[in-house]
Order: sequence, then structure tokens, then C-alpha cells
Amino acid sequence: MKTAFFPPRTLGNLPADNLEALALLCVEFEKLDGHARQMSEHHDDYVEALSILRGFAMVRDAKVPPFPDLGPQRNQNISAIASYFAKLRDNVRGELSNRHARGHFETKTEEYAALFARAAVYEFTEPDFKRAQDLVNELRDLIRSSTLISEEHKRRLLRRLEAMCGELRRKTNDIDRFWGFLGEAGIAMRKFGEDLAPISERVLELGGIVINVIFAKEGIKALPEVSQILLPHE
Repeated sequence: MKTAFFPPRTLGNLPADNLEALALLCVEFEKLDGHARQMSEHHDDYVEALSILRGFAMVRDAKVPPFPDLGPQRNQNISAIASYFAKLRDNVRGELSNRHARGHFETKTEEYAALFARAAVYEFTEPDFKRAQDLVNELRDLIRSSTLISEEHKRRLLRRLEAMCGELRRKTNDIDRFWGFLGEAGIAMRKFGEDLAPISERVLELGGIVINVIFAKEGIKALPEVSQILLPHE
């Protein structure tokens, strides 16, 4: 080649991956094209660039578009070769981009799968889960019909109860909202004492079910009574 493009060192050290090698050949052609500006006196360099690409494709069995036919018109040949390399460049970059996206997707999928596999999972037995759902429904009705609890406090309790209900599933890795409801219910239980018995009894039973699940997951065997947490000690 009359110009300094496509030097032997570059051609002798192309990546083993065909797409990456083709991308480098396209970059080298862009350098040539930027220098020669498709002028007819550089016709032979353009033809040689195409021959380099063709030789690579033959030896490496690389998938490339059909090569253009060359004729006697130098300017037409140059234009055809430039268009061919432009098309090849777009195809190769698209394939590399797709491959990167697929590889990134697979890598991140495995990364997050491992993360979720390590996440704490709290699992209710079927009877406990069914009983917890029943207690939530009963508490909802009892709180709404209570004549002791103020309307503002009812709204807070019901909001906490519904939030907890939203994360209450047979298997879950998030039970933070349970503590929010338990704390709000504990305020009412301490304030009204035995007068709030129907609600307090269900809160304590529900709390016992959930705390058993938490402690079982953490491997804790000595389970305190929920009343020791929520109610004042004598």
C-alpha cells in the first residue's frame, strides 16, 4: 500500500474474535478514507484495502456482505468500496453492541439472582398464613368500629395495617411494615389497656405469628411473648 495505512504490525496482530478484528479493519479504512478523500489518485489504495478485507474474510471465514464488483471507472470503484466499508462498519458495530448488551444482561441477571438468593426469606406455614390473614381482616373491622380510638388514630392504624397487609405473603423478604403497625397498635394498647381487649388480643396473636417466623429464620429459639414487647411490665 502506497500510504501508511493498514501497516503489517496491525494486520499481524488482529484480535482472534472476527467481529473485533473487522471493527479494527473498518477503523483503519476510515483513516485511509479521511486521508485520501476518495480522490482518484488513491484508487489503488482503496482497492488494496478491499483486498485486505477479502483475504481476511477468506482465511478467517468471517461473515461479511457480498463484495462489490469493480470496473474500469476509478471513481466508481472508490465510491463502491467506501460504501461497502461504511455498510460493514455499521453491521459490525451493531453486532458488537448487541453482543455487549446480551452479555451485560446475562452478567447482571446472574449477579442479581445471586443477590436475591442470599436475601432473607421469611416463610409462613399455610395455617399461620391463613390465620394471619383472618386476624388482619378482623382487626380492620374492629378498628373501624371502635368507639375508644380517635378518628385520627384510626386512620394511622388502618394505614399501617394496610401497608403491612400489602407485604404479607407466604414467602417474603420484607416485613418492615409489620413493625410499623405493631408500634402504632402498641400505643393504643398502652393508652386504653383492658378496654381495648378485642383489638389487643388479635394484635398480640398476629404479632406472635410474625415474630415466630422472624426468629425461626434467624435461628433464635427463645421466643419472648409479644405482650412483653408491647405492654408495660408490672
